[in-house]
Amino acid sequence: MNASPGRRLGHARGIAALLTALLTTVALLTVAGCSGESDPTPGPMAASPTTPPTTAYPLEKPGGTLRLLTGRMPTGDPGWADEPGERAFARLVTRQLYSYPADADTARSTIPRPDLAAGAPVVTMGGTVYTVRLRSAARWNTPNQRRITATDVARGLKRMCAPPSPSPLRGYYAATVVGFAEYCAELAAAPVADAPALIESGTVPGIEVIGDDTLAFHLIKPVNDFVDVLALPASSPVPLEALAYPPDSQQYLDNLISDGPYRFVSEPGGGYRLSRNPAWSGSSDGIRRALPDHITVTDGLDPATITARIEAGDADMALGGDIPADDLARLVESADKKLVVAPTGPVVVLVVGLNGPSAAALRDQQAREALAYCIDRTAVAAALGGPTLATATAQLLQSPMTGYETYSPFPAGDGSGDSRRCADGLANNPGGRVTALSLLTTDSATDTAVAEALRAAFARAGIRLDLRIRTGAQYTAAASSPGGQFWDLALTTITPDWFGDAGRTVYEPLLDEAWVGARPADGGYRRPDLLARYESAVTASSEDDAATDWAGLERTVLNDAAVVPLAVTHTSRLRSSAVQAFTIVPSLGTADPTAVSLGP
Repeated sequence: MNASPGRRLGHARGIAALLTALLTTVALLTVAGCSGESDPTPGPMAASPTTPPTTAYPLEKPGGTLRLLTGRMPTGDPGWADEPGERAFARLVTRQLYSYPADADTARSTIPRPDLAAGAPVVTMGGTVYTVRLRSAARWNTPNQRRITATDVARGLKRMCAPPSPSPLRGYYAATVVGFAEYCAELAAAPVADAPALIESGTVPGIEVIGDDTLAFHLIKPVNDFVDVLALPASSPVPLEALAYPPDSQQYLDNLISDGPYRFVSEPGGGYRLSRNPAWSGSSDGIRRALPDHITVTDGLDPATITARIEAGDADMALGGDIPADDLARLVESADKKLVVAPTGPVVVLVVGLNGPSAAALRDQQAREALAYCIDRTAVAAALGGPTLATATAQLLQSPMTGYETYSPFPAGDGSGDSRRCADGLANNPGGRVTALSLLTTDSATDTAVAEALRAAFARAGIRLDLRIRTGAQYTAAASSPGGQFWDLALTTITPDWFGDAGRTVYEPLLDEAWVGARPADGGYRRPDLLARYESAVTASSEDDAATDWAGLERTVLNDAAVVPLAVTHTSRLRSSAVQAFTIVPSLGTADPTAVSLGP
């Protein structure tokens, strides 16, 4: 068993030698054959929504080489896998306690199922302790095919706090697991060179290792989506050897140790090649079908080149990234069957700046309601490639999410807005007449198209919309600083990290000031009662209560009109004609490469 839950971070220089010795010991382990032992019959497991009804997968053809293209090769570090390409690659070489299956039915693909876990967690202590047992047959691709242990899982979680750039996904754990936020704060203050030893010796009070095969997670409060948190790529175990390399780095990739169905079989250089991992057993993995025999990854390509090569049959799919707008429009117009579009995706949102140049007016509810009528959602969806690629929406939640129900607080006919109500409301409000507003946006082709659609809609009401274009870090700094706003409106995107029981992934980054990690543009919208309502929704003990609470919270936020949804952009991915089975997994943001079936 690990050190007691109360143990704090130790002195780095006193334990650095210990880490070195451990790494040396691991490197010198004798080669042994893969254990043939089967998983023991698990003990009693609590009833859990993590196992959907059994489905029979369609007959799929195994074999062949799947050819992947990408602009930037992911590092394979699961703790930092927050983009579709990174998550897709993580599917090849990592495993989590729970994972989402590849299934065309979103009602099934949004429910996490046991992966490394032997079954559903046992939930005790009023919902604040989750005990998870691991499969005994899961192995690392090391010379001795070493077993994956509870300590490996704990190491992966602690490692998310590693300085100087901790994981953007750590916010879910910091808000949920006892002592995780404090552990991250202590590790952030440590010298970078000392971090590996501190990770190996330190203990998070809320992550209790009980032998090799069991972990107990102690939660700050009972939450109804903790299994979804444990299904994030960041919940992957990490081997001891990984501590020798900086997180999310080329060195990590070059020395990657796989516990997934594939492993590197050649040194990087002009491309990457993976083949089946002999330490992986399909009987111990009910998530990854591992259909291709081999997988190649070619990086350093721009989106146009990637699209052209897939269309020409010189590659099979992209790891992630968007298809160029012109190519996407052409594929939609020709109804190309190689283009696969998911019903889910990011939501494009307009955030109202409550501390900007027009704050005196926009802080007034009447003015914000009028503002909502200025927007032509139909034109925005068209600018995003709709109706196939984008759907106008007045909501932040999407249909696969708990609590979703159709709602539009400021309906305007066919969704094209109401110029008269917009003009009258902004001309006659307590904060003074509004004739012009500024819009913060990036220079991306997508944002440019949306900004022009918005500018045309506002112009119909006699309101001038001035663009404030910022790129990269400049946009991030401007969008995240409500105290120094020089803008009235900001274009931003809310991309859920999972679907299903997913209200947290939409609303916590939006409402919780203590949230650490990525968040949408911050207009300064603050209502303490909303955070309490959020807490009620995420801690609801029944699905019906959770649905009611999430729906109520959404209605209140939308009625306040400080955050105005515009459209859902449906995730679209291109496959080659050789690909026979290709299903987009909502939580990955692309297709599961282990489940892709290739034709002759």
